[in-house]
Formats: sequence, structure tokens, C-alpha cells
Amino acid sequence: MTSFDKPDIKSQSEIAIHAICGSYLMVAYSDGQFAPVEEGRLTSELAADEAFTRFDQAALNAEMAELMTAFSEDYEATTLDVLVSVASVKDKDVEKRAVKHAARVAVIADQAISPQEEHALDRIAMALGLDKGAL
Repeated sequence: MTSFDKPDIKSQSEIAIHAICGSYLMVAYSDGQFAPVEEGRLTSELAADEAFTRFDQAALNAEMAELMTAFSEDYEATTLDVLVSVASVKDKDVEKRAVKHAARVAVIADQAISPQEEHALDRIAMALGLDKGAL
């Protein structure tokens, strides 16, 4: 059976989780230095922030693990895939807020912002229909 025989159809919740986790990891991996403390930071943010409470924690953790592998194998292809998901949630207030928050947390996690991280934030902002620099 090929991938064309069975389409990969994701639910709205799965797309939102992909966008949230992907935005975080897109920024975190953008400078080529992903520290374990960065993963822990998002996990603690997910548990504490009401923007994330409607999303299943187990699904978020599983998506994080899958995307960490994907970003380490092919950053640009994974980024493009994530940006498609981000763009698909731009008209959903809760999901949009969660994506914005996750992207910002990635910068806070390593306590510095690199030019690569700024570029990643700008790409996410544009996918959300915002101006560059809005995040």
C-alpha cells in the first residue's frame, strides 16, 4: 500500500497540536542548538498556561517527540510542513494564541534571541497573518 492509497487526514485538534509544537520547535531548532532545558520549558508552560488546557497533554508530548526527530533530520522541510499547519489555525483564536505563546516560549527557554530565531518568529507571524516582528 502506498501513501496515496490512504490519505493522511488530520483532525482540527491534530493540526492545532502540530502547529503549536511545531512553532515551538521551529524556533528552538532554528539556531542549530536545541538544549534539553528548552524541551522542559515548553512542557512546564503547557501544564501551566490556560491557552494549552484544551489540548491533550499526551498528544502534545507525542507530537513533540515526533517533530524533534523530524526537525533534526530535515529542518527546512519540517518548517514548511509546520507553517502550513500554522496558517490553517490563523482564524481560530485559541489555537492562534497558543501558537504565538509557544513560539515566544522557545526564545525565553534559552534566554537569548539569535537572528535565526527572529527569522523563525517572523515566518510564524506571517503564517498567522501578522506583520513581521509581531511576535
